[in-house]
Amino acid sequence: MQCLKTLCALLCASLLLAACGGGGGGGGGDSTPRPIANAGPDQTVEMGTTVTLDGTQSSSPTDGATLSYTWSLASKPVGSTAALSDEAGAQPTFVTDLPGTYEADLVVNDGTADSGHDAVIITATNPDPVAIAETEHHVLIGTTVMLDGNSSVPPTGGDAAQLIYNWHLQDLPTGSTASLAQTGTGLTSFYADVAGTYTAILTVSYQEKTSAPLTVTIVAGNANSKPMADAGGPYTIERGQTLTLDGTGSSDADNDQLSYRWYLMSPGNDAAPAAIWIPNGSELTLDNGLQGHDTASPTLTPDVAGTWTAYLVVHDGTSISNLSSASITVTKPESAENTPPVASFYSKPRVGFIAPVPTDEVELGGTVWSSGSSYDIDGTNIGSSNRRYQWISTPAGYDAEDLTGKGSFSFTPTVEGQYTVEMTVNDGEVDSEPVRRTFIARTGANRAPTPSISVDSQTILVGQTGWFDGSGSTDPDDNALTYHWHLLDKPDGSTAQLRYQNVTRTDGTVLNNARAGIVADQAGVYIVILAVTDSHGVTSNLTSTYYGRILVKSQNNPPVIDSISNDNDHLVNRRRNTHFNDADQPYVIDDGSEPVLLYTQNAVDPDLDTLYYLWTLQQPAGSELPDASVDATFTAGKPLVAGTYTATAIVSDGIDTSEPHSLNFNAVQRADYPSLLLEDYHSAGEINSWDRVTQSGFATGMPGDAPRQRAFPYWDHADNSFPITAFQLVEGDNAIKNYRLTAFGGNYTIIKVHASAPRRSGTEAFSGKFSGLTEGQVIRRGESIDFSLILTAPANADEVMRDVGPDPELPEGAYDPGNALIGMTYTFEIAEKPGWTFEYAPASY
Repeated sequence: MQCLKTLCALLCASLLLAACGGGGGGGGGDSTPRPIANAGPDQTVEMGTTVTLDGTQSSSPTDGATLSYTWSLASKPVGSTAALSDEAGAQPTFVTDLPGTYEADLVVNDGTADSGHDAVIITATNPDPVAIAETEHHVLIGTTVMLDGNSSVPPTGGDAAQLIYNWHLQDLPTGSTASLAQTGTGLTSFYADVAGTYTAILTVSYQEKTSAPLTVTIVAGNANSKPMADAGGPYTIERGQTLTLDGTGSSDADNDQLSYRWYLMSPGNDAAPAAIWIPNGSELTLDNGLQGHDTASPTLTPDVAGTWTAYLVVHDGTSISNLSSASITVTKPESAENTPPVASFYSKPRVGFIAPVPTDEVELGGTVWSSGSSYDIDGTNIGSSNRRYQWISTPAGYDAEDLTGKGSFSFTPTVEGQYTVEMTVNDGEVDSEPVRRTFIARTGANRAPTPSISVDSQTILVGQTGWFDGSGSTDPDDNALTYHWHLLDKPDGSTAQLRYQNVTRTDGTVLNNARAGIVADQAGVYIVILAVTDSHGVTSNLTSTYYGRILVKSQNNPPVIDSISNDNDHLVNRRRNTHFNDADQPYVIDDGSEPVLLYTQNAVDPDLDTLYYLWTLQQPAGSELPDASVDATFTAGKPLVAGTYTATAIVSDGIDTSEPHSLNFNAVQRADYPSLLLEDYHSAGEINSWDRVTQSGFATGMPGDAPRQRAFPYWDHADNSFPITAFQLVEGDNAIKNYRLTAFGGNYTIIKVHASAPRRSGTEAFSGKFSGLTEGQVIRRGESIDFSLILTAPANADEVMRDVGPDPELPEGAYDPGNALIGMTYTFEIAEKPGWTFEYAPASY
């Protein structure tokens, strides 16, 4: 029970969002400020390029001002997982993982105001074909899984009809006999006969070129399939006309009845800030913008020209889908007369449950930028060339600057008092009505607060209370906050209402109504949004929203763990061989040893709920390894105290936990090792530098030449991720791996020593052998022997490998990973230890 309490505490802490403080000086939600964002020139690159964005040419009129940067990827090709390395950096990077167009958006802030948006377009070309398919599937056991690679593309300018497809199943759950219906077509299928994770690989070829392999993961569960939302679109409509959105393309693999929820924001997480996709100037809000938002086909009557975005989530009674978005382009009616623009220093609020109260106070001596948030419902952009300003009044003693010709407004108040400025905007045809704003300059000017929200658990059962926590909200001036909660959405038939709870901080401060709870009376999604006001009545920004989301279920299937392991033997390639979990093969205590890594294998939630992990570690007295972890893989560290260690793992879906799984391993001093010790030396004598440096050092951060303890049965089949590159091979003998065997507790006999040749045609000149290890060799107690795996190669091995034939054991049309040495293995066994086998297979190209 204590483990579960620890889990809850750790999970709640990990979900807490840190919110930034509100800005000062400008107040009022201004959106067209003084600094100028420059996202750099458009770029054309090859797919797979790491693109460096450059915002360093952005500028501020204030000498010495330090700019902060906010980047986002506004658009990217369908299926792309590209993400910015640093959204707050001046020069972030991202990888163009698919061909097509990427748009990066930049906003800068000079300490007092945001710039307008500037975008840069990156076009990714592909000299080689690219395999494209949906990379994640969630299905029920007994489902025929369709794998569709027909979206794959030829090299830029090529004909897609000439693509050749090659599918293969690489990984299957234990006990599965699944196979593909076809391997050489764009569309194939297989029957998911066992719960667990299946991995399929797709490559496509075009003339002489072959794509990189694409990995497709299929998770088969035994209770429920995640529904798929489809918001339709893109849509185009004239302003003032009623648009009917179409979500009828949404689906559920189990044919469960779906409930629909449409939003003009993107509630894709359990708690987060979210932009509201209603253009400035609209009279619509988050609450009333969509009519019939709980139907498959809601309507929207947009009142402002521009780009709107609608989001759809569907619920099948157990699980919720991912978000599906639809872009809505709203145009001015062709017959409509010009509508005068509207000058405004404040953005219109996008929510209706609280009226905005901006702050007009500005800091004495601080520079103020407030170009305003004017708009034109005809869609005309109101920028600096469309704005005019003039002073109406300033305090006595202030030397007011002439604002004639200024398209952006800023000033530095040097005298306390009121500063009134007037703004007029023009849409290219007519002026707006003028509007005025009065700034109050004082020392210690009040600034707007910022909300923050988290959830105690993102999944609960009907009848339970879900809690939303706003105690992380902040005020830059440390003013007391008032919390304004709004229940934005609840399931069909729900009559639930919010209830409130105070929070008492460690210093005794009481935050009244800082938490909002809801007793869930129906299964589905509950969404709450939060705004805060300070003790002066100033509200947080209401043009975006801070929300929390809880999924409520009528029943729950607990998650399960297949097993846990201290070896990555659940992966087909690059097995670590660190299964030191029996009495004969304990962990050797050594400062140079690798840390213990503990893995959960096939942790599955039948309802596809988010999983939370909790590891605990019982250890001998004096050991100081971490005693808990909430990561899927637990890096326990290096045992330095002899004794027995017990690792236990459970997973939770927020409602129930899995059965615990435990694993024991012992640690001993080297002199106390009870059997035959195998060590991989990764030594400098190897030509296989990838193995020496990457396999050992990449995962552990340790030098590649240090010896690594390994366990029997030893099995390591290399792949082209860690190859022997052919140009490294010299004519004659090449040491590709070095090992040591040390006998403790007895004598051990080496039997069945064998090195098989590669099986491709054209590799007849390559052969393998052992050096330092022979058939029948006895390693006596206390003795160590070093042995090497030798690859004998012909002259010009790299040229020979380029001309090898196909793998004769692959079915026609099956995926060929390209290992020229496929079929070559080095094997032996230990006579006194049945099942203690050694098998290594190299890879080279």
